[in-house]
Amino acid sequence: MKIQFFSEADDWTTEGAKITDPEQLEAIRKTFEDVGSVIVAHWFYRGASAPDRFVFDNFEQFTEYLDAHAHAGDIIDVWSVEAVCKRDNRLAGGKCPDDAGRIPKRGAY
Repeated sequence: MKIQFFSEADDWTTEGAKITDPEQLEAIRKTFEDVGSVIVAHWFYRGASAPDRFVFDNFEQFTEYLDAHAHAGDIIDVWSVEAVCKRDNRLAGGKCPDDAGRIPKRGAY
């Protein structure tokens, strides 16, 4: 990964989980193949802000994002959409009304 910021005070090491480890990438690739989309939270090293969040629909989109936007020290957290986005744990939901406030009772969803 490209270096954007580097501080010796952060005690850099070769030990620990890396998003580029083959087993990490394989788990993500397999999720795309077997389950579907993933949610990504991208925490920026020395960014002092909330993470950016994205949904990716295939492995190529995900790896292209990493190559273009991730830097050394960033944290990339990944979840399966299917595992976390369930109707029973949603925050809110509903159909979009038309200009008269009507919603369909049926529909092809």
